[in-house]
Amino acid sequence: MTNTFQLHIKPLNQLAVPLIANSIFGLSIELIDQAMVGHLSVSAYASVGAVGNFLYTIAGIVGAIAITLNIYGSKAIGEHRQDKYLNCLSSSLILDLLLGLSFGVLCFLCKDPLLRTIYGFSGSALRNGTTYLSLMSGYLFLQLVIFTLTNCLKIKKRTQWILIVSTTTTLLHTGLNYMLIFGKFGFPRLGVSGAALSSTVTLCLDVLIYAFILRKDIQLALAMHPNKVLFIAGKSLPLMGQELLQGSLFVIALNAMLAHLSPLVLSGYLLVGQFLQIGLIPAFMYSSALLTLVSESHGSGHATDLVDYPKVAAVLTMALFALAGFLFYEFRVPLAGLITNNQNLVTYSSSIFLVLWLANLFNPLFEIFKAAMQSVGRSTYVLIITFIIHAAALILMLILTFAFQLGIYGIAISLMIDYLAIFVSLNVSYLKVVQHIEEVRMNG
Repeated sequence: MTNTFQLHIKPLNQLAVPLIANSIFGLSIELIDQAMVGHLSVSAYASVGAVGNFLYTIAGIVGAIAITLNIYGSKAIGEHRQDKYLNCLSSSLILDLLLGLSFGVLCFLCKDPLLRTIYGFSGSALRNGTTYLSLMSGYLFLQLVIFTLTNCLKIKKRTQWILIVSTTTTLLHTGLNYMLIFGKFGFPRLGVSGAALSSTVTLCLDVLIYAFILRKDIQLALAMHPNKVLFIAGKSLPLMGQELLQGSLFVIALNAMLAHLSPLVLSGYLLVGQFLQIGLIPAFMYSSALLTLVSESHGSGHATDLVDYPKVAAVLTMALFALAGFLFYEFRVPLAGLITNNQNLVTYSSSIFLVLWLANLFNPLFEIFKAAMQSVGRSTYVLIITFIIHAAALILMLILTFAFQLGIYGIAISLMIDYLAIFVSLNVSYLKVVQHIEEVRMNG
């Protein structure tokens, strides 16, 4: 095990560590940006936050195109098929263009009824929301291209550029926000418009820099006929479904149950959830690294690496999750006090912190083996098994929380069982898939 760990830890960390650092840095800057908009007005903060979350959610779902590129582009590299990788890249860029521009035109033309219908905005909130959405209508196209190009850098194992570029442009974004929102250093005070312009300029700069770094790949890809458009789109659908299920539907149902307990319970869960998101960053980033390394190993036929990479990633992820949990638990009261000055909320969130952290104990392992299964072309199976177990967990939550009146503890128990069941299912299934791949390779 020691030799396996030493052999596989370097390629995993080479990909994941810059991504982890980038995520933590980006999260810090995002909080600063939110604070700037919050100083304009309550309606500005609400409208920009709502529209921003809407755009971010859509980009997260449609961004599955880039994950598909990562999986099949890495597999092509493992097969030493540069042409297949370039074909996947050109096809992904075509999909980015079609989906991004279509969504942008829809947002620009239908922004008013969209915000009235979805969020019930009116008055100043509607004015701020339509202004922000108009100027951000190109967001999806730009973000999809960024997803595509950063996944190319993951395939090429050059993730240090993601950290360098995003750190530089994020700092620029914060500076532009300050100048354009508040009208500093001779710039006009643009308020919400300034926030949108700052974001759009930063995204454009990201695209240009990544395009320059990958200019050779892009030139070769654009010279090829993109005949994998339907293939990429088809393979992306289960991944989009997974994102929709896990990032939206399950969360909405869970929050609805919490809200029925009391506003304090929901607020306490959401507050602890902010620390959980930080603790889960390594899981997401090592999962992203696995998409590249497992897919490449699949293409090259290295069955041993198919088994060892997820094992090592699981050990690293759980160690970091435990460390984060220990640190946050030790300082849970002052940290909660930084987020809210409501003493009841601080006390309650501190009291349920350990329970909720333990409830998510198997969440990192679920993320690791979800990525491993997706990397060997089993995205549809992941979606089906996740849907079934999530649905069963929600039913269990209803029974434990309301019928047995366990409250937040019923939800915590159900969450732990949910993540444990999915992890075990995916782990067992993954080992069977790897065994089948090895048998096919030996017989072929």
